[in-house]
Amino acid sequence: MSEEKIQVYGYRWVVLLLFMLVNITVQILWITFAAVTIPAQIYFGVADELYIFLLSAIFMIIYIPDTFIASWLIDKYDFKIGCGIGAVLIAIFGFLRFFAGPDYFLMLIFTIGIAIGQPFIMNSITKLSGNWFAKSERTTATGLGTLSMFIGILLGMLLTPFLIVGNDLSSMLLIYGILSLSMGILFIVFVKSRPPTPPSSEPFSEKVLMFEGLKKLFTNKHFLILVFLYFLGLGIFNMITTYIQVILTPKNPAVYDETFAGIVGGIMLLGGIFGAIIMSALSDKFQKKVVLIIISVAIATISLFIFAFVIDETSLMVSAFLFGFGLLGAAPVALEYAVDITKPVPEASSNGILMMVGQIGGIVFILGLANFTLPSGNYLPALLLEAILIAIALVLSFFLKKVKK
Repeated sequence: MSEEKIQVYGYRWVVLLLFMLVNITVQILWITFAAVTIPAQIYFGVADELYIFLLSAIFMIIYIPDTFIASWLIDKYDFKIGCGIGAVLIAIFGFLRFFAGPDYFLMLIFTIGIAIGQPFIMNSITKLSGNWFAKSERTTATGLGTLSMFIGILLGMLLTPFLIVGNDLSSMLLIYGILSLSMGILFIVFVKSRPPTPPSSEPFSEKVLMFEGLKKLFTNKHFLILVFLYFLGLGIFNMITTYIQVILTPKNPAVYDETFAGIVGGIMLLGGIFGAIIMSALSDKFQKKVVLIIISVAIATISLFIFAFVIDETSLMVSAFLFGFGLLGAAPVALEYAVDITKPVPEASSNGILMMVGQIGGIVFILGLANFTLPSGNYLPALLLEAILIAIALVLSFFLKKVKK
């Protein structure tokens, strides 16, 4: 059967949209408290800000062991059941968070339920694109699925400060709970695992023997450089977005409140969205992945040094935008590059490892730099250390080999 005779169905865009809406929702739930750390401390009655940071960090902690279970279930039971498990968990526990009220322990329990569901969503994108999209559309579908993650984080950073009333988080938790429940129901009702006929004459293959694939990955020095880049990149990004309010407030305590933190965090994510779109398009057009990775990491390095030192609003916003543009703009290009240099290891294996080490990096940076501040509480030492580490990653990126298609 020739590719020309293969039928693709318009319903594929409905399935992709519903997937994106669920992915957006889980990212909003993850980032909920990052821009309102101080009001959250008051609402839950906890003195140490680490209690609030844990509500975000728990997603990264659980992702590491849970990702293997999620991938196995998605592969065994197909897209709707595998991804649907995550959608149901997110719907139930996202809604239950409202009923936790100011009880921190209950909030943590319900947040853990959401975190268990997250890998079932994020690990499903290649299964979705393979089941529903023609071979020539799979990169676009996967890219849009990935982009929805950035959109969700952006919306969570921007909307949350405006949905709370003083130090009362209940209205915000109710709105997000209804959103979670609605998206879960829509997904279960309208999503299908596969179209009536395959979208390609070539079956989509995800897996080889797991241990053989892992051995190939971790004996590939170029892939190991990418592992280091993802460990630093996602780790530092997760740390900054989690700590955004306490990073900004000491720079100008009288002005920089949770609303400003949400705006700056949102601008950083907006830069990431533009970076991902622009760098992916340039990669497809010019096939210069290594060059684009180097440019992206260089932008992230320079802008983070600037962000660490500046205190005025305009400079903070501009440097935050450029940092997001560089760091998150490199992500899809690096994922595509990983596929090129690790063949015949399938895409799901290389991408899964990179995402997992990024979660580990987030845990390391969030916990390791919690108190790495000046006596005034300024996070300058932590930001400088992160900028230096990204500069080292920039040097290493020059050793990545160029791959010709």
